[in-house]
Amino acid sequence: RTVEAEVHPCSFADVVAWQRRIHVPFIAPNQGIGSNWDWPALYLGCHLSEQTFGRQALAFQVRIADQTGAAVPVAQALLSLPYAWPGDKTHKCVFLWFVAATPVSALTAFGITDRFSVLPPVLDVAIQVSRSHGLEGRVGLHAAAGRTPDETNELVQRYVGHGLRRRSRLLGFSRFP
Repeated sequence: RTVEAEVHPCSFADVVAWQRRIHVPFIAPNQGIGSNWDWPALYLGCHLSEQTFGRQALAFQVRIADQTGAAVPVAQALLSLPYAWPGDKTHKCVFLWFVAATPVSALTAFGITDRFSVLPPVLDVAIQVSRSHGLEGRVGLHAAAGRTPDETNELVQRYVGHGLRRRSRLLGFSRFP
């Protein structure tokens, strides 16, 4: 079964609504990766810091309709461009700083019974943004370390399973400025 979705550019009000309706009640209590994120602060901080470096920050949500037709965000992401390509500093890319998916418990609470993966459409949007800005589809992804080595390995395997490549450990990790 196919679930119809839309990509919605986020305003500050959208990330505040995400924080209140999805993050605080469903993500924060689980203490997992991203549970301590403050999306309104990340949104404002990224916009300010990226402007300082001459880059642009963009946020978007992937939304589907609930049974009444109301839009429910199933994923949210914050990206930056043009960013130094992690694999080769001579090229630029779109860099995905923060990505979050709506937990199953939240989807259930909103009446959504379909199950699907949101990482592929988030990556697809990032690739399209990269291509539309002349960055040849290059996408960098900030991968936060998990609380345990097993969580980190699980996250890395999920990304590898979607065709992503881990950059050399010798290059270190990018951190949010």
